[in-house]
Amino acid sequence: MSAPHTPDPGYDRRGPMFWLPPHGFGNGIRARAWAEIADLTARELDRVFTALTDANIAAYAATVHGRTDCYRLWVDSLRYLHAEDVLMEVLAT
Repeated sequence: MSAPHTPDPGYDRRGPMFWLPPHGFGNGIRARAWAEIADLTARELDRVFTALTDANIAAYAATVHGRTDCYRLWVDSLRYLHAEDVLMEVLAT
């Protein structure tokens, strides 16, 4: 099931990442809306980030509050299903 896309009228004023946690990092691909997809270790995150970048899917990660060994991953919500496929393929190997 996918969520309907409703344009954000304040997007241009705030920018695409106004609600993501600070001190994270992205892969440089822009998205207008973000969805959480997984919590990953640093080793998993490196492989998944590379695969998402190769698939041209926006990704952003930040450490989970209180845990330095765990990263929460967000992806472009309009590409969520494709990102989920990429994530499962990478983690299966």
